[in-house]
Amino acid sequence: MRFGRDILVLAACVSVIAGPALGCDVGPATATINAISQKILARQVKRIDLLKISDRLLASIPISPEHFASYSSERSTLTLTERDAAELAAAVKTLAPAQLAYQPDLRWQLVFLDESGDKLHAIFFSKRYVQGRGRSGYVDGNMCSFSTATIGSPALVKWLQKRL
Repeated sequence: MRFGRDILVLAACVSVIAGPALGCDVGPATATINAISQKILARQVKRIDLLKISDRLLASIPISPEHFASYSSERSTLTLTERDAAELAAAVKTLAPAQLAYQPDLRWQLVFLDESGDKLHAIFFSKRYVQGRGRSGYVDGNMCSFSTATIGSPALVKWLQKRL
């Protein structure tokens, strides 16, 4: 009987380790996205810092927020004009957080900064997946999927690619 119990405990441990990552808390993620959009429109966000990692970089584990700084290869700063702010707020608002069952492999870090350079919010995105999963990432530490109607980048990433 002890052998059977040991197998059961081992199976439970393996399922916890191999199980899916914690899903998105959609309510708080949506509230954060709305807050970011409102702060951009209220001109509280003065600039954004973007750190990028090449999609060609293959890491042995998915790159997470705490590992991002050691892998980032490109950094850009964008000071927002009034026109940029309106377009950026609209692009942020289109993010639709959804449940996520896997650890994303992050490639973009977007930091929203106020006038004094203090960090207000941060959004991380994974690389683009051709299989139609859109992108995934983090909104202020909340891991989510960002589904889109079309394959590829959310509107926010497309907006950034035009500007940088």
